[in-house]
Amino acid sequence: MSNDHDHDRNRDHANDNGDHERPGSKVAPAPAGGALASLAALQAALANVPVGISRTGLPMLLFKSREGSGIYVFGQRKITPEEGSRWAVNPTTVQWGCISFNGNKVVGEKLVSVGQPKPQIADMPDTGFQWQEEWAVNMKCISGADAGVEVIFKVNTDGGIRAIVLLVDELRNRLNDGQHAGKVAPIVLLEKDSYQHSQYGKVPFPVLNIVDWMSLDGPAPAPAPAPAKPTPPADQPRRRRVG
Repeated sequence: MSNDHDHDRNRDHANDNGDHERPGSKVAPAPAGGALASLAALQAALANVPVGISRTGLPMLLFKSREGSGIYVFGQRKITPEEGSRWAVNPTTVQWGCISFNGNKVVGEKLVSVGQPKPQIADMPDTGFQWQEEWAVNMKCISGADAGVEVIFKVNTDGGIRAIVLLVDELRNRLNDGQHAGKVAPIVLLEKDSYQHSQYGKVPFPVLNIVDWMSLDGPAPAPAPAPAKPTPPADQPRRRRVG
């Protein structure tokens, strides 16, 4: 792995999303076998991830540690997510693997689901450049100006990898606790922190702050408003009798 002064990637796997799903829609397709089978498969996959430690067509969400005090951007237009917006993480899309750069150009990349054996740097083909560890996960904004936007969050720095790994740890603990009532998709705020590096000084890194959980089918529907009571007719003035 590299430090957080590693490559800020200037390319994306895809353009910005065009037609977005409506806000609050599901974060993952319903798998065959129902929710119990899905959760069992998810638990089995996450059991392979050591403690503590692409989907094609989605714009990338990146954390740019060398811009300002560290910023998030997504898509080819480098859009900055709205501050305070909430993002639902699809726990079935966590991936790990390796990536190789020539400057800012990706010359090799291998990502697989955490349900598969982790690709090892020693097994990667020779690109003429160094390979690094990489993690990724799909996210969907569910509030604010970016609601409906889906991205893949990719990281290859110590701080970035730690953000996803801590998320996986929290998810595994929630699954093992068994009290989740089907709410296994973390809802996070895109935050940041920093540490002091002996060579580079203050180094920012991403933080995925879990503020709530939802089911893979999306948030529970809001309760229907109570029917409005009919407005009683106004009292009509009495007419005087003439004669």
